[in-house]
This record gives sequence, C-alpha cells and structure tokens, in this order.
Amino acid sequence: MRAVSPNDAFLDHLAAFCIRARRFEIDAVCRDAVRKIVLDSFGVVLGALDHRAAQRARKFAACFPVPEGGARLWGTGERVGIEHAALLNSPPLRAYDFNDFYLGRLGGAHPSDILTGVIAVAESAGAGGLDVARALCLGYEMIVAMSDYIDPDRAGWDYPCLTALGATAAIGGMLELDHAQFRQAFSITVNANYPSLEAESSEFDAHGELTMWKRFNGGDGVRHAIYACYLAKCGVEGVVRPFEGKFGYLAKLQATADEAEQAVRRIQGIERFEGIARGSFKRWPVGSRGQSAIQSALRARAAWREAGRSPDAIARVTVHADPGVYRHLYEIRVDPFAPRTREAADHSLPYIVAAALVQGGISPASFEAPLRESPELRRLLDGRIEVVQAGQASPSNLLSEVVIEDESGHRWSGGREAAPGSAGVPISFDTLVEKFKENLGAGRAARAEALISAVANLDACVDVRKLVDETVA
Repeated sequence: MRAVSPNDAFLDHLAAFCIRARRFEIDAVCRDAVRKIVLDSFGVVLGALDHRAAQRARKFAACFPVPEGGARLWGTGERVGIEHAALLNSPPLRAYDFNDFYLGRLGGAHPSDILTGVIAVAESAGAGGLDVARALCLGYEMIVAMSDYIDPDRAGWDYPCLTALGATAAIGGMLELDHAQFRQAFSITVNANYPSLEAESSEFDAHGELTMWKRFNGGDGVRHAIYACYLAKCGVEGVVRPFEGKFGYLAKLQATADEAEQAVRRIQGIERFEGIARGSFKRWPVGSRGQSAIQSALRARAAWREAGRSPDAIARVTVHADPGVYRHLYEIRVDPFAPRTREAADHSLPYIVAAALVQGGISPASFEAPLRESPELRRLLDGRIEVVQAGQASPSNLLSEVVIEDESGHRWSGGREAAPGSAGVPISFDTLVEKFKENLGAGRAARAEALISAVANLDACVDVRKLVDETVA
C-alpha cells in the first residue's frame, strides 16, 4: 500500500506557475529589459575585476579548473564547473553594490544575481540568447512576486533566499523540468539555503570593510539552485513540506498566513512576463538610496558653475533627505563626515554629496583613499554640509535635494527627483551604455564596443558561448 504524503500547497503553486509560464510570450518590453540587465551586469563585473573579493574568487577557481565544458569566469576566462561559475562571477557583480535591485512591498533583492547561473548553464549547454531571455523573464517574475509578499529581514534572513527561488525557476526552465521535478528542485533549494542577515550587518571586518561574504552571498544562492535543479532532474527528492512544514521556509521567515496566501494569489494571477521590466538600475556605484542625492548634487553643481562660481566659493550645502535615506545613509552611520574606509564612504550621504560636488561625477574610484582625503573634499565635509530629514517622505522614500549656498545667501538647488533607473523612472539603453563604458574605461574601448553590439543583438545569438567570448577577448 502506498503511503500518503502530506501536501505543500505553496510548493505546488510555484511548480505549477513555472510550467504555465512556458506559454508566455517574450514581448518587446521584456526583450529590451533583458538587454539592459545583461549589458549592465557585464559592465559592473568587468569594472570590478580588481576588487579583493574578485581576486579571491579567481584564486578559488584555480583550485578547481576543468579542461573543457563547464563555464567561464567573465572577463578573465578561467573555466570551472557551472556551480562554481555561478558562485565566482558573483563577487565582481556585487563588489560595488552596482547591479540592479528591486524594492518590493515587503522585501527586496538584486534580481540580476541570477544571471551568473543562467549564463553558466546556457554556456555549458550551448543555449542561445532567447533561452537566456526566457530564463531571466521567468526568474525575475518569481523574485518580484515573492519580494512583494515575503520579508526576509523580519526573521533575520538575507535577500538571496528570494533570488534563489528565482534562480530555481530560471534554471529549471532551461532544463525543462516537469511539475514533479520543479517541486523537488524548489524543495532542495530552500532547505539548503537560509542566508543570514549578518551579511548586511554594517559591521566592518579586519580590513575596515563590510564582510567579503556579502559579495559571494547572492551567487551562493544561485549555486544552490543549480545543483537543486540538476539533482531534481536526476530523480533526487527534497524534503516533503519545504514551505509549509513546521520548520519550513514560511515559518523560518515568519511569513503570516495572509502573506503566504497573497503570494500564492499573486503567482496564480500572473498571465504574462512583466516583472523583468519592474527592476531598478543604479547609475552610480552607491546604494539605491543615494542615487537621487548624487543626481541633485550634480545638477546643483552645474547650475553653480553656469553662474560662474568656483567650487571653493561654496559656503554651505544642505541635503534634504527622505526619512529612509536619512536613516540608512546618515543616522545609523559611524562618523559619516569622516569615513575611514571605502565601504564607509559609499554608505555616507555627506560624503557622496561632497564627492559629486568636488569631482563632477561618481565612479568606484571616488571612494578610494586618495580622493577621500583630498583637501577639496575635507573643506566641504568639515562643517559646510548639513543633512536634514525631509518633513514628508516621497512615495519611494528614496529622494534627496541638494542645495548649495554662497556667502551672500544665494542658493542653487539640484531638485528632488528620482534618478534614471530608480523609483519608477525609466533608464535608456544608451544611458546604460554610458555607464558600461565608464566601468570598462578608455583602455578597453574596443572590447566595450564589441560587447555592446553582442548584447544589443542578443536575440540573434545562437550560442551564448560567443557572448562570453566577448567578455574575455
């Protein structure tokens, strides 16, 4: 007599959605979003290959080389197994907190983390650009839906517990898992991947930086998803009730019954791909809450210069920040006017505003020691910048206004608007091309143009290995 196994309805709905989504079309909006995500992610990675975490990743790769097959590290070409490729391409993607993000109703994530796994599986299989696009659309749909109704922070878990679900959907779709196999893949993924929020604790390590594991954390969730999908395809079974069990995902994350039900209804109601176009991009290498402040500082600086004023004539700078910005980039920071490390600088609202005003732009180099200690920056940070909390938050809670004053009290404002790519403001492919070229630098201009062209024509790519070739050319 066959035993009766307890059911996990939440698990069933996730698997059913992945099967149902196979009939969804990839429309022009989705294809445009895919191209933006791929270009932006490659640019962020290629601009961060010298980061300490990326160097350690390549050192690890040298311990597990494969002569053929597998997948490669972007930019440098080391060939490793696909799980390792998904993990090790993550550190440069997350090195400067510069890849995309999605802030949902309850949770949030960096959805493009899943690209490291999608490209690794596609490269191993010789899949094409449209296969990558479909996988990304499915994975993003899952991440966006879960972020709206699941809050990892509440119970002390980090966002990769959401992106791992998206990676499982994306990679399972590429492997053409059936309903039963998808159930087991999701079960294995969630039971093996509960990332602690300690990665986002803001506590500095021995190097004065945020934990290096923050750079690997997202890729590790994607790595879990890859082996979960392959194990499921080979008939390996996960735990019986990974979501609704006594010690399951929903209990671990302290999701209420109402939140779980809303998440299910959301998944059931999806009839087309649209989540991939709902993410946000970062024009500058600081967190999502700093984008508007940089834009406002640069606009105020431009108006100041148009008036014929020199930077050393700035008498006062006032930053009016939304409550969420004020708290995250100022109130909770230790000595935000004198950051001692790169990590402290790019999480300091006074610093990023001062750097934008002095340098006329923001790049990863803006936070290195020589610039942090420049006399021009210190002049502003030593008593000339005031940060105040806005009386009322904007709908996004991400906005800031920078106002410059001279000794006579004349004021120049940079406005209080969302930066391109964030808070619902679209960002063009051309703007992301500018960011991409800045990341690669003038010395790699030829590689930049070739890779931009390859990504722009992703739909026509019949073998993703050729796309990866362009990153290591």
